Amino acid sequence: MSRDLRTWIAKLEAEGELKRIKAPVNWDGEIAEIQRKALEDGGPALIFENIKDHENTWCRKLFVGGLIKSKYFALMLGLPKDTPRPDVIQLLRKRFKEPIEPKRVATGPIKENIVKGKDVDLYQIPAPKWHPLDGGRYINSWLGVVTRDPDDGTYNAGQYRGMIVSKDKISVYLIPAQGWGAHFSKYQRMKKPMPVALVFGWDPSLGFTAALPLSNINEYQAMGSIMQEPVPLIKCETNELEVPASAEIVVEGTISPDPNTFEMEGPFGEANGLYSRPEKRPVIKVDCITYRNDPIFRGSLAGVGMVTEDMQCFFMGQPAIMMNTMELQGIPGVLDIVPMPIVVVKIRKMYQGQPRQIAAALWGSKLAVNMAKIVMVVEEEVDINNPRALFGAMLSRIDPEKSIVVYPLNMGSSGDPARALEDGVDLKYGSGIGSKLLIDATLDWTTHPVREEWGGRRLPPSPTHHFTEAAELVKKRWQEYGFPEVSPSKK
Repeated sequence: MSRDLRTWIAKLEAEGELKRIKAPVNWDGEIAEIQRKALEDGGPALIFENIKDHENTWCRKLFVGGLIKSKYFALMLGLPKDTPRPDVIQLLRKRFKEPIEPKRVATGPIKENIVKGKDVDLYQIPAPKWHPLDGGRYINSWLGVVTRDPDDGTYNAGQYRGMIVSKDKISVYLIPAQGWGAHFSKYQRMKKPMPVALVFGWDPSLGFTAALPLSNINEYQAMGSIMQEPVPLIKCETNELEVPASAEIVVEGTISPDPNTFEMEGPFGEANGLYSRPEKRPVIKVDCITYRNDPIFRGSLAGVGMVTEDMQCFFMGQPAIMMNTMELQGIPGVLDIVPMPIVVVKIRKMYQGQPRQIAAALWGSKLAVNMAKIVMVVEEEVDINNPRALFGAMLSRIDPEKSIVVYPLNMGSSGDPARALEDGVDLKYGSGIGSKLLIDATLDWTTHPVREEWGGRRLPPSPTHHFTEAAELVKKRWQEYGFPEVSPSKK
């Protein structure tokens, strides 16, 4: 059986990782607070089955948290859920380099119901209000926004926020520096509306890949590689775009290139933990909605000061993309990466200047738009998951005059709260305006040559090692010294 949202829900339920909420809940705040509390408690994925005002709409269910735990990514890849994170990342690296082309199919469950024209009503879908100050109900919180390059036909399926404006309009976050923004710029030059398809609810590989800045592989190819089977695509009803044939809901529409059609979007509680700036933005005019019988809507809570689905995707997916990016640039010795809140890269240093080359490779890629504002490079003995170890590396390795590099890239995230609001006017500048920072916390080989008197090291030996025989003697005589017995867990 081909994979889709329902097979994923069944898998999570079989693993004891799903909670069905049958009690009546309100879309206006209550759903968000339930998910927030579940996140705090380390809870599972959730399905809401009794939502206020949606008892009799054609969509009555909402699924959240489908990738809320790191072990779910192992399950998504067909691995045991206790597979270590480094092994998951290495398999993702491999899958991102081995695209599997989608296949075209004639029909599928997504065509079970079709509504067009005056029958279109986005309020039939139980999109919650996710944060108290949100400008409205954000229908686009976890999905694939499908567009196609008008020149070469290349697909993009991204994760971009969108707010319901009326029963057939969605104002959307669309900036030129991101995938569909480049497509929209071309349609603007042609003075033609851009076709768009919004895919809600399918295999978890959809939301995962849509959230990542993939290179050298498009999202449909990456989804196929993650699943190890082709994505079954079917043509939309009102345009030539293709979408997964077993998706739960597909919203079809167009975006006018005319700025006079733009409408207010925001504020929205973003992944950075702050509300976005309300602004007039492009609008999807919805022409058609297709959906499965008894469809399940897919959404996600972001920006609430704890690990959410989008953050999990960054933690699991970004290291694989970053390592592959550096591999393509011929940079050796990259051992591990922590991508947030700053990008920390652990290397086996092989030549002087390697950290600068690493930063240049990241800043010269798609990652530079919303990621890699600050890059820190450390050597292999540093535990990059330990803040104390990172501070220690900074103290013992950094010469502020030589090791701190500020690069005036003049582009970055439009949601960077450290910049002035005016710097984030992405519709004016194409992205945010900002600089980048490299912290080179590796030893400078010009000032720290290898010294024979230190056993071939560049720094003196550490005094943290023990007098081996004396340490064993102390353990044996510990109670004799008058100390209590060491607990088994600390022996």
